[in-house]
Amino acid sequence: MGARIIVATAGHIDHGKTSLVKALTGIDADRLPEEKARGITLDLGFAYHHGDDGTTLGFVDVPGHERLVRTMVAGATGVDAALLVVAADDGVMPQTREHLAILDLLGIGRGVVAITKSDRVEETRLAAVRQEVRALVAGTALADSLILPCSARTGAGIAALAAGLAAAVGESAERAPQRGFRLAVDRHFTVPGVGLVVTGAVHAGTVAVGDRLLLSPGGREVRVRGLRAQDRETASGAAGERCALNIVGARLSREDVHRGDWLLAPDLHAPATRLDVRLRLLPSEAGPLRHRTPVQVHLGAAAVAGRVLLLDGSSLEPGREGLAQLTLDAPLGALGGDAYVLRDASARRTLGGGRVLDPFGPRRGLRTPGRRTLLEALGEPDDARALSRALDGTEGGLDLDHFRRVRNVVPAAEAALFAAADLRVVPGPSGRLGFVAPRLDALAERLRASLDACHRDEPDNPGLTFEELLGSIPRPLHPAVRPALQGELEAGRIVRRGAVHHRPGHVIRLAPVDVELWERVRAVQRAAGRDQHRLSRLAERLGHEPDEIRPLLDKLGRIGWLRRVSKAYYVLPEAAADLAGVAEAVAAEHPDGLLTVGNFRAAAGIDRHITMPLLEHFDAAGFTTRLGEGRRITGDRRAIFSPDGAVAGTESTLP
Repeated sequence: MGARIIVATAGHIDHGKTSLVKALTGIDADRLPEEKARGITLDLGFAYHHGDDGTTLGFVDVPGHERLVRTMVAGATGVDAALLVVAADDGVMPQTREHLAILDLLGIGRGVVAITKSDRVEETRLAAVRQEVRALVAGTALADSLILPCSARTGAGIAALAAGLAAAVGESAERAPQRGFRLAVDRHFTVPGVGLVVTGAVHAGTVAVGDRLLLSPGGREVRVRGLRAQDRETASGAAGERCALNIVGARLSREDVHRGDWLLAPDLHAPATRLDVRLRLLPSEAGPLRHRTPVQVHLGAAAVAGRVLLLDGSSLEPGREGLAQLTLDAPLGALGGDAYVLRDASARRTLGGGRVLDPFGPRRGLRTPGRRTLLEALGEPDDARALSRALDGTEGGLDLDHFRRVRNVVPAAEAALFAAADLRVVPGPSGRLGFVAPRLDALAERLRASLDACHRDEPDNPGLTFEELLGSIPRPLHPAVRPALQGELEAGRIVRRGAVHHRPGHVIRLAPVDVELWERVRAVQRAAGRDQHRLSRLAERLGHEPDEIRPLLDKLGRIGWLRRVSKAYYVLPEAAADLAGVAEAVAAEHPDGLLTVGNFRAAAGIDRHITMPLLEHFDAAGFTTRLGEGRRITGDRRAIFSPDGAVAGTESTLP
């Protein structure tokens, strides 16, 4: 298959753009009666030239009138090259400059400048216009373009222009069909016997007859019943082509479609009202662009009012560029990499433009270093490079689902992209987070260091809970703590016992005075049997006040030598396990397998004051589940109430 090239014409009104396209293709792009009557192009016109080598040149003929620049922007998006037209008798005019500025802002860097109506002037005039044009394009993306004189009336120079255009354009750039489908709707109409047809440039992906798409931002579902690409009927179309799609949908009418809509793959439907962008102000502006300046935003075929929020100070000087957020009065479809143009609020002049970095910009934190780093990364044209920079610069993990949507990366390409980046994927609060391996390794090292410090400074502390470990880590890294900890547990570099984490081989060393008191506590509670003493009675038996012994009891509870049933009861693990066994036996005897308060208390022979705290402790531990007036055994007693934490002696190595 030959190259498929879309070329946008540009230039001042009545400089011969439509006549030149007709001379190159044999097709008159003016299609409206009003255009015929007035001799100017009011809306986008299209013409195609199919070469013998299979190459197809599609020309988008755009209007040159100042009031129709919006239509020019719509026609110049999604194209491969430009044909800038300057009449030899008029020379460079205001709309010539504005059209060139728009082409430059949209990043269209391939093309040819045609000096039309060359038959009307002398050679000296042609030379002067050539010099004027060369000075005009200097410093723009078209600076090195061929400048060729021609005449659509006589045919002089048309063959040379066609050859020069083919040479300048070359093969069309690869537009990565491995992306979700997006078509910017610039026209829509009904055809008798066919139905509703929409046309536009395919910005990404592929489309085929039978595909189901969404009209965005409205969100209407449609089906492709037929299509034409480059003005030829076909079964499929792809990025880099102009397509006309015959679409159908439930109660779908022409009024449901608007210029500026997108037809796209359903998972790309996400209308945006805050676009984080890189913005360049044109050098021709008389003064700086101020923060919160009202503007018209042109993207694809859409035009929406909004304001510019500058992220690098309160103003942007002419010819300079910086980061900004465009806040829009109405939603539009946008993705990372889309080109846009800004015009003033009255839409009378072009101010500047650039590329969208993130179409889902936040309301807060626009100027933070982390946000700037992410935007700079998203400005990379290459997905792999953008991902690498974003991962390196995002301390708290990169939102991978956000990255995928912003970059329009399809699942098939995502897997290879993520694998090449050697990233680690962890669940986050709102989706998947990606971390580079060294960042998680450093986080794991911090967790080990926190435990080492705890063991060194508090030898009687069994370790740290997850919440305590989390408190030692900066908040941006919190989503990665759990996966980093899990990796350390699997590798055996950290050990968990119950809710407490510690380093392997950690030995708990109680102070001698605590050892003596613990042995007395254990003796008193063992003598109590199943009916364990409440805190006040236990303290009385030991000759202390309750608040004097509570800190040690809490510490013993963390170690596992006691179970803290409630703030009033600390029971031995073996007593808790024994009582859980009684609960199982009582439930087994009930016709419905229920554990009731009265039956349990009677079977256990315990005081009424400890009965309810103990049953509620069973619930909290996952051993029982409350059902109305009873409870059902739902947990593994041996796993939950294993008494192996009760170790005698002045020191203990945690298992």
